[in-house]
Amino acid sequence: MNTSVAAKKSLKPVNLLAHVVLLVGGLILLYPIIFMILAGLMTKEEYARTVLGLLPIAEAPTLKNFAALVLGSSDSKVQLYFFNSFLRTVYSVFWAVLTALLGGYVFGRLRFRGREKLFLLLLATQMIPAVVALIPTYIQLARWPFAGGNHIFYGGSGILDSWWVYLIGGPAINIMGSFLVKQSLDSLPYELDEAAKVDGASTFRLIFQIIMPLQKPILAFIAISTAMGIWNDWTTPFFYTSSDRLQTLPAAIARMSALAQNPVGIPDYPFMITLGLGVTIPLLIIFFIFQRYIVQGLANTGIKG
Repeated sequence: MNTSVAAKKSLKPVNLLAHVVLLVGGLILLYPIIFMILAGLMTKEEYARTVLGLLPIAEAPTLKNFAALVLGSSDSKVQLYFFNSFLRTVYSVFWAVLTALLGGYVFGRLRFRGREKLFLLLLATQMIPAVVALIPTYIQLARWPFAGGNHIFYGGSGILDSWWVYLIGGPAINIMGSFLVKQSLDSLPYELDEAAKVDGASTFRLIFQIIMPLQKPILAFIAISTAMGIWNDWTTPFFYTSSDRLQTLPAAIARMSALAQNPVGIPDYPFMITLGLGVTIPLLIIFFIFQRYIVQGLANTGIKG
């Protein structure tokens, strides 16, 4: 009886319309990925002479581009780009979570003069568009004291085109992450800290053994969002590095696209599109596996005691 009732409800025009809308919306969202997969089955010669329609259908499908994406090839350094992207993402996620936790504790638990004003000032810096900071950041990295042939503020290249761009070129503190942690800590009673200190807990033990476990959903959200942002970031390696050994996968695609504007031969667009698929799929996997942490982390920041 219950099964038949549920079936009748699902056959209602409103429900059918909702399913159709969701199906069409899903296909629209999946269309870029479908296009990338089909385009990756082409050779660059076939792609160049093909008048592209809604879906590019290869006359003689080849897995060459996908093999190069997974295994690398003699004329590309895909595996190196993947490794650089992975290493930079892991490093950035670690520091983003750590600084968000420490920053949230400082502004959410410690009491000192000017705390709120300083925190508002830090939040205000997030309103500056990233593109505005490109030139100042370039000058800062190029004039880094006693690096790259610099004396104090002139004379060399600083830390440009080195791993230091990735290691110290980012923000010193994850400000938005600190804001989320602070919002969550505001919902926790301060008596929790006092009880831990009475039991002899040090500040670091309080942070990492008591507060940190309570902030797991938010820290997971910070880690996932940071990973997605850094993995997709192409501006930092594109503008601040030039050596091939330092390129990440998105930056390598951007450089290939720039070179394709003035090609020597036939631009290998199918290979570039396949590399774009290699950037996209890991993020989709991360999102589908950890999407509940994203929702839970954002929900926890709105809890008030």
